[in-house]
Amino acid sequence: MYELSRIRLYSIGPAGARYADTVLDLRDVGDPVPSPAPAQADFFEEEPVGPPRRPAPAGVLFLENGGGKSVLLKLIFSVMLPGHRNTLGGASSGVLRKFLLADDCGHVALEWQHTLTGETVVVGKVSEWRGRQVSSDPRRFAEAWYSFRPGPGMSLDSLPVAESTVLRPRADAADGTSGARGRRRTMKGFRDVLTETGKSYPNLDVVWEEVHERWVDHLGRLGLDPELFRYQREMNADEGEAAGLFSVKNDSDFTDLLLRAVTDTRDTDGLADLVHGFAHKLGRRAELSAEREFTAGSLDLLARVTEAAAERESARAVHGTAERRARALAQRLAARGVAERARAAELAARVATAAAAASDADRSRAHAARTAAELDFRHASLALAAAEKAAAAQRRELSEARTLHAAWQAAETVLAHRAAADRSARVAAAIREAERDAAPALAARGRAAAALVRALHAAAAASEGVAADGEERAAALRAASEAAHRDATAAATEAQRARSEAEHLRQRLAEVEQETAEAVSAGWLDGAGAHADPARAALAASDAERTAVAAWEAAREAAARTADEARAAAAEHAAAELAAARAADAAQAAEAAHAAEHRAAAALAGEERLATLLGLARAPAPGERPDAADAAGAAGGQAPLTADEVDRSAETLGELLDEAVATAERRLFDLRTAAADDSRILGALGDGGLLPPGPDVLATVEFLGEHGIPALPGWRYLAQAVDPVDHAAVLAARPELVDGVIITDPGSHARAREALGGAALLPRSAVAVGTAAALLAPTPPPDGRDSGVFLVPPNPAMHDERAADAERHALRERATARDADIRALAAGIAADRRLAARLASRERVTTAGMGASSS
Repeated sequence: MYELSRIRLYSIGPAGARYADTVLDLRDVGDPVPSPAPAQADFFEEEPVGPPRRPAPAGVLFLENGGGKSVLLKLIFSVMLPGHRNTLGGASSGVLRKFLLADDCGHVALEWQHTLTGETVVVGKVSEWRGRQVSSDPRRFAEAWYSFRPGPGMSLDSLPVAESTVLRPRADAADGTSGARGRRRTMKGFRDVLTETGKSYPNLDVVWEEVHERWVDHLGRLGLDPELFRYQREMNADEGEAAGLFSVKNDSDFTDLLLRAVTDTRDTDGLADLVHGFAHKLGRRAELSAEREFTAGSLDLLARVTEAAAERESARAVHGTAERRARALAQRLAARGVAERARAAELAARVATAAAAASDADRSRAHAARTAAELDFRHASLALAAAEKAAAAQRRELSEARTLHAAWQAAETVLAHRAAADRSARVAAAIREAERDAAPALAARGRAAAALVRALHAAAAASEGVAADGEERAAALRAASEAAHRDATAAATEAQRARSEAEHLRQRLAEVEQETAEAVSAGWLDGAGAHADPARAALAASDAERTAVAAWEAAREAAARTADEARAAAAEHAAAELAAARAADAAQAAEAAHAAEHRAAAALAGEERLATLLGLARAPAPGERPDAADAAGAAGGQAPLTADEVDRSAETLGELLDEAVATAERRLFDLRTAAADDSRILGALGDGGLLPPGPDVLATVEFLGEHGIPALPGWRYLAQAVDPVDHAAVLAARPELVDGVIITDPGSHARAREALGGAALLPRSAVAVGTAAALLAPTPPPDGRDSGVFLVPPNPAMHDERAADAERHALRERATARDADIRALAAGIAADRRLAARLASRERVTTAGMGASSS
């Protein structure tokens, strides 16, 4: 069984309760360990005095609300109970991800001590954000677990969480200060160092896992049962007491608690099989009870027979065994007497041999101890040499990377400028080519517009004539239609009247025929003469009906023809009105376009920039004296141009605008280049300090520093170590060293020469390297002769703090003024470009209008 000995938290926790590098030490305050296991101390560590002691059996952490108590429990449970669903205080899947910032690589390490042997084991968790960016996607949150047994090579204090670790005595390590130095390692760097250390020191038994289930199984193999921590997590879920875990309300809650305690929640199939088997046995309970009673009765009857047979066999076996043992005892006693005598002689010889072997073993042990100590020393020396070589190689790689990075930064700026210049040239050429290509099309468009206006006017006149003719025809057709409608109505009335009279006549004829028949039958009329008059009357009525129907049909056909002609005339009239409306709209559009072009020409002519470029004074109006025009021009600046003057000078104005834009762009580039240089100098000056030396001098100083050679730029050494009164004399005597590199340690001069000789820095200027003594050596007295070599007075800001401060203020004022010039110049370039585009558009429109007018 293990007890928690120490806790180390590194770069993890929320913003309000963050652990930078904290160690909670609970060691050496409990009872002594009953059976301590032998342990080898780490390098340069003192041997422990007395038996090891167990950690504190209990502890109290006093913090205010929000101080980090729950955060500490959550971090401990994240190591022993991996998985977001096991988070303390709820089932939020993102609570642990909130404890890690974007640049963090958080560590939670727990050191456990065995209660019987005192052996320790360290288990820990490391986590970070992939890509160094905080995300809501849980897949971007990387975490892994590791374990090792502390010993020579690594312990909880020397975890490789940073690039370097200070090994401190155990007494000093208890004050809680961090031993990590340098930048934090990433998860990959930590894993690589941990794995390499495990390969170099197999006794550490390093294990690295990234899967929850494998880590839980590994904890079980180590003897750390995660289920115990699950109960503790449930007890601390709401920060209440432990009795809340066992408070059950009914039998179902107790059954659930018992099943969670004795079964594995990941393997429910085994529990299901167990319950199924138990139910099957319960179903066969009656059958099994009857079988059990039958078996019990049979056993009672057969037990007597078995006991009698066993007694007989036992008696026979005892008799035979006693006989065999007696014979064997006699034989063994005889043989043992002979063997004991031979063994006594052999033991005497072995005692003498063992004494000689013991003395040899003592000598071998002493030699082996000396050899082991020497091997440990040489191994440590080789490891130190390899580490120094690796550090030097990394410093060289860093210098090369910085040089390459600076070169790439400069290359990007140069390439961007070249690409911008090429793109500007291509765009200008494309614009000119497009203008040349579009000129015929614009002229054709103008001609087509003029022809369209003329055609629209002619179509409008023709449409008006057609509309008048259609109106006259429509009036005539309407009159004819009305007359035909009246005739049709009259014909229909006459036909209806004729049909009514015919029907009346038929009825009357039937009555007459009936009366005639009655008169004939009565003998009042002759039968031959009675039928003559009714037949003729019926025939006459039938003829009159047919005549009326024919007249009505003719009237209806005439009315239909009149209606068709009226509809055709109305359609022609509507088409004529639509054509007239379209012609009127086209005329209005043409007038609006002409007015817009006139306004654009007037606005373009009113630009003062065009008059400034041409340098023309306002021409005298008809009847005005030239001296009055000159006075008006002098009073109001350049007189505004007219539209005709702009059209005549369009080509010249375009060339002048292009030349002005090109000149302004060159000046803008120069201003921005100077601004970038001043910005670099201001960045080097900062809020205090001197002007920076050249890049070649800085590269040389950095290279010497990486090789452990103390060096400073000559200007900085002059400002720090030389009296300001002697600055001028030192500058005149040793200008090359002042502008070079000073080695502050005279004993490193030869090593610096050798290192720089093989470095291949290839500076683009002459860099002198010397010692401080060479810089401050007494100068030879002047002999009165002029050597022909003199020194240009350098900038005092290179070695004088006051001059550097004045230079800083001057640079800031110059930068502010230059920024204003850059903004004004950029605005002027944009305005000139817009004016050039408007002028080119006006030129195209004028050319198209002239072509249309000529056509």
